[in-house]
Amino acid sequence: MTQLLQQRPALISSYVLLVAFAAGTILLGTALPLRAQDAENAGSDVQAAGTEASSEASAPDVAPAPSVLPNDPSAQDVPAEVPEEATGNQVETPDDSAPDQGEAPISDEAAAKDAQKPVVSVPVAFDPAMVVDRARKLAQQPFEDPHRELPDALANLSTEEYEQIRFKSQRAFFNPANSGFSLELFHPGNMYDVPVAINLVRNGEIQVIPYSAGLFDFANAGLSANDFSAQGYTGFRLRYPLSNVDANDELTRFLGASYFRLQGEGQSIGQMARGLALDLAGPTGEEIPVFREFWIVEPKKGDRKITVYALLDSARVTGAYKFEISPGSQSRADVRSNLFFRDGVDKIGLAPLNGMFLFGEQRRRSFNDYRSEVHSSDGLLINNGRGEWLWRPLDNPVNLQMSSFLDENPRGFGLLQRDRNFDHYQDLDRRFDQQPGYWVTPKGDWGKGHVELVEIPSPSETNDNIVAYWVPETKPVAGGEMQVDYSITATRDGAGLHRLAQATDTRMVRVTPQEDEDQASTRFVLNFAGGDLDYFIKNIAEIKADISASEGSVENIRIMADPENGGVRVMFDLVRNSDAASSNLRVFLLYDRQVLSETWTMPWVF
Repeated sequence: MTQLLQQRPALISSYVLLVAFAAGTILLGTALPLRAQDAENAGSDVQAAGTEASSEASAPDVAPAPSVLPNDPSAQDVPAEVPEEATGNQVETPDDSAPDQGEAPISDEAAAKDAQKPVVSVPVAFDPAMVVDRARKLAQQPFEDPHRELPDALANLSTEEYEQIRFKSQRAFFNPANSGFSLELFHPGNMYDVPVAINLVRNGEIQVIPYSAGLFDFANAGLSANDFSAQGYTGFRLRYPLSNVDANDELTRFLGASYFRLQGEGQSIGQMARGLALDLAGPTGEEIPVFREFWIVEPKKGDRKITVYALLDSARVTGAYKFEISPGSQSRADVRSNLFFRDGVDKIGLAPLNGMFLFGEQRRRSFNDYRSEVHSSDGLLINNGRGEWLWRPLDNPVNLQMSSFLDENPRGFGLLQRDRNFDHYQDLDRRFDQQPGYWVTPKGDWGKGHVELVEIPSPSETNDNIVAYWVPETKPVAGGEMQVDYSITATRDGAGLHRLAQATDTRMVRVTPQEDEDQASTRFVLNFAGGDLDYFIKNIAEIKADISASEGSVENIRIMADPENGGVRVMFDLVRNSDAASSNLRVFLLYDRQVLSETWTMPWVF
């Protein structure tokens, strides 16, 4: 993929406009430095940290030696003796014939024999608390930039060439016959320039996965294992038979910075989630945390979920993460994060989601494309603490656009892909019609704050220009701690989340004044479908549309049945009757006093 917005200069916009209305606030055209993450160029930067040899405070930074992993095909590529610099803490095999203290020194011949004995790693029991303790102690130390220079043969790979480095599937870790799960690794190259330490937890003990070029096929990338010196890994993916019992589908991948993906049955790779967002679109520029180390618990026979622990690090925050990943038609990751702050953070984004929106049915702008729509998600859905369901269609704006939805103890939010009609996309490569939406469900009370939506102007589908996350009202301070629990579900259109009608389509067109005295207006055409609409539509004359605008007047309201698409179509004109630059719109359907639909909401610039 091509260069990201992350690597562009800060966007410069011509004006700043702030509009507050009801539950939403929108900021348009701010001249702020920001970084939008490319769907494949999330990569940044993680320094291999090694594994703690003990959870005891007396030895917090000692790593066990990498050991040959029993029953793994990769073992044949690992030498019997591991060089000292690659092993961390090493212990030589004890010799019963060694002299007691005070006896004559060992002869040169005996010493030579001892030197030839293989070194082995000290068995280390894994305790989840050690990851939390590691993050806490790391926050008390100065931050070290994790970027490392790659050999030219790897650093100069194009995105397409890098994607040709393939992990040999027959060398995958774990036995799929036991639980269905298998583990594959990603090699350094292109923008992925920092190795990540990856450990297995087997029978309660930690086993480091040492680097082995034999796990990869480099031929299609024009490389061989001799083209560069030994490297670490940059991430991993887990596979699981989602579509049928003999399949080997991708369930999740962790690759680059703190990004990860999750797929369910019948879903293709699409948008991303990440561990944390810091000062995204803020005046000081975004700080991007990274996962530095992983501990992956080997599933046992019959297990239907897999657990991953991760250590996160950035200049101002460290974190210990636990992911319990359950595959299925709607795969789910239950996430627990313990965060520790080296310094204060002005804006922290919790449970951040990344999507891409280039154009859709509502506004194509000037793209010359054979496809009618190009996006990995088409709207933000919010279930706020008052029980209201809000649907906010996405846009690829001309200027940076930020929307804030004030709330207390939110019940959920997510970036969803509602349009599942292949004919609307006509893309056989990326299959936007099959890409998952992500739904975040908070666990416990998150208090006061707001869901923030950032929409970044983008000329290309290679940029993830949509980000949504929760911002707590209370800002983290230096030395502070925070625990956040939530789940992420890879869903389709979110139809099972509530029983209301969904806002399915958004279209608009400028209306040309017919007379000189007529004011300019914009016509909105909205479709609602599902829920109980089919029951009430028989008496459509009693269905009302509650339409409000913070600025301008609403005229020419029409409601009609839509036999072609199903549900109800709502049409109205928004007339500009003041000097206001923008307006916030809200629309929902009623029958008598019963709410029938979500609340469609959108900021509009006149």
